[in-house]
Amino acid sequence: MKVADYMTREVVKIDKDRKLSDALELMERHRVSRLLVVNSGRIVGIITDKDVLKVMGSSKYGNKLPSSLHVSTAMSRDVLTCSPDASLADAVKLMKAHRIKSLPVVNGTSLAGILTATDVLKALVDSQVPVKEVMTKEVCTVSPTERAVHARRLMLDRGISRLVVVDSGRMVGILTERQLGRALGAFRSAADAKQVSRVRNLLVGDVMTQRVVSIPESATVGEAARKMLEHGFSGMPVVAGEELRGIVTKTDLIGLVA
Repeated sequence: MKVADYMTREVVKIDKDRKLSDALELMERHRVSRLLVVNSGRIVGIITDKDVLKVMGSSKYGNKLPSSLHVSTAMSRDVLTCSPDASLADAVKLMKAHRIKSLPVVNGTSLAGILTATDVLKALVDSQVPVKEVMTKEVCTVSPTERAVHARRLMLDRGISRLVVVDSGRMVGILTERQLGRALGAFRSAADAKQVSRVRNLLVGDVMTQRVVSIPESATVGEAARKMLEHGFSGMPVVAGEELRGIVTKTDLIGLVA
């Protein structure tokens, strides 16, 4: 299996000097979680949902609006790439070793596409490996009454992109880094200088998605991959009946390719 067989050929790019609000709008319009950042046509970085979350809600940029920050403020500058002729397994090993979820694909000096964890899922749609063998059993949860900035800190400290929201032992929602980054930015845009402190009191319950789509512990990796691709999910809670047993993410699944 070659990278060229699975990569996305159309890459959404943005100039490093554009506003962060422009990057958010582009991500929403194209329904992507990352943009390649360019300067005079040359790749100089990448900006992801996690990069946005690091900036939104941080003490350094706490009083800044997304429209007042440049893309270069939030982007990651060290960009690893791969060749379209590289094996998919080698590309996934590189992604896992550096804890990243995408690789720009370069053919010589030309950008040929991008390989994301979502693209890799396509190689797993027929897998019969049980989900329970690859899922993460230790699930990080929050309460809907906890502050959103606390949830942000949990995600960044633990290197995770979603939290299961639990109330009185029952799953009531999901909170993702995308939702949280957008909410903190949007809330700040709606607040004037005297109201910025209200951002600190934004609650998880104000931001989370209440509709929880889970997958049974008895499911296969193929079923999980197809469900993620169908719904555009990066992860799902794993349940046995109504009991939360774990969480399965794209990162968990693509490890099977490496």
